[in-house]
Amino acid sequence: MVVTIVVLLILAGVSISLILDNNGIIKKSKDARREYGQVQTNEQADLDNMSDLIDEATGRVAKIDVNTKASRNGTINGEEGNANNPTIPKGYTPINTETSNWGDGTYAPSQDSVDHGLVIRDDSDNEWVWIPVPDVTVMCDTANETEYTLCGTSVTTKLYSKSEIIKRQTRTTPGTSTSGSYREPDLVVGSDGASYDTKDTYYKTILGFDSKEKMAEAFVAEYKEMIESIRKYGGFYIGRYELSEAGVKKNQPTLTNTNWYNLYKKCKSLNASEKVKTEMIWGCQWDVTCNFIANKGDKKDITNASSWGNYFTSTGNAKVVVTENGTETKKYGSKQNTGYSEYWKANNIYDLAGNCMESTQETNSTSYRVSRGGYYGDFGSSYAAFNCGYPYNDNDSYRSSRRFSSHFNNKVALNSRAWAPVWKNYQADIKCKTEQIQNCSVFIILKKKKYIITNF
Repeated sequence: MVVTIVVLLILAGVSISLILDNNGIIKKSKDARREYGQVQTNEQADLDNMSDLIDEATGRVAKIDVNTKASRNGTINGEEGNANNPTIPKGYTPINTETSNWGDGTYAPSQDSVDHGLVIRDDSDNEWVWIPVPDVTVMCDTANETEYTLCGTSVTTKLYSKSEIIKRQTRTTPGTSTSGSYREPDLVVGSDGASYDTKDTYYKTILGFDSKEKMAEAFVAEYKEMIESIRKYGGFYIGRYELSEAGVKKNQPTLTNTNWYNLYKKCKSLNASEKVKTEMIWGCQWDVTCNFIANKGDKKDITNASSWGNYFTSTGNAKVVVTENGTETKKYGSKQNTGYSEYWKANNIYDLAGNCMESTQETNSTSYRVSRGGYYGDFGSSYAAFNCGYPYNDNDSYRSSRRFSSHFNNKVALNSRAWAPVWKNYQADIKCKTEQIQNCSVFIILKKKKYIITNF
């Protein structure tokens, strides 16, 4: 009996070990289930990629339903995408708003809806507005033959933004660093040639480039990709709201008090699928966005935005005052959360005018990145669409207000110009000396891929 019991105990131990051990049946079952799930996921990804390849090769376009997440790139009516029939990227959902409707899919969206800003949303509730650009040559000449060398490097580019896209915003060619020389793509290297983009604390520690040359090459490639995407798809998507730590969402504290490099990096992290790319906005994108809101839909004044932006000098409905706890509180002329007021909106895009300035990838002189739109302590008559440049490497209180923008594959740019001395006369600007208000806009562009397809 003792021997029997011992044998039974041994067998029980072996059985338990076989079941519960690190290499036991239960673990192997779990591993098998996990591996099977991964195989299913991989197979579905392969099928999706095959669909994408076939679509690319045959010109077939997927039809996307309103309020339904796109499983691959397509349009609302299943016809080829263009400026007035926006391509909806994989991973994004077209949504209707009060002023813009995608329609029932029978036709492309109405011209009025396109003009008022069609909106898409990702699973994280980031929202984007379509900016139609029927002819990319309004932004950039695509047949340039002359190569220009970026400041402080041997990197060259044939593509660069046009001298004038909107009035009062003029540019020169890359590599020019004289006073007031707005240009893109380019680097800023300081008057000594050894500052800003030349510092490994910025290009390497923050952005992960091995050298300033590698960073310059990336800027040139990103600019080219942005232009090519707009040419192919007829436009780009711009972040509907100012950038926040949470992304491009409503009712969030605008992301400030950080340097340009961190904002640039943040803007590249918002893509919802491998079919899009998000980046900080370029100046030329900001310009065509200004033309869009000036000439289409709401038709806002971009030379004096006091009537539709959050400024010290806001007028009319934009002069927002609310009643809180029985007391009237002034909201204009101070920093507010993203999308705070419907009166600070143009063609479904919030806070382009005022609230926080918008930093861009455009450069100015030797030491500036361009910021656009002005901030809450500015005059709306001066800063609606134009430049206000500041040294951008640090986040100290002097560089009071900027905003970042977001995009697919590209980012909408902000403008920069020297501050007017008059700001010192106003308490709102004095407050700005103690608070860093840096932000930016993000945009997205659809990725363009080349495929070689055989054995079909």
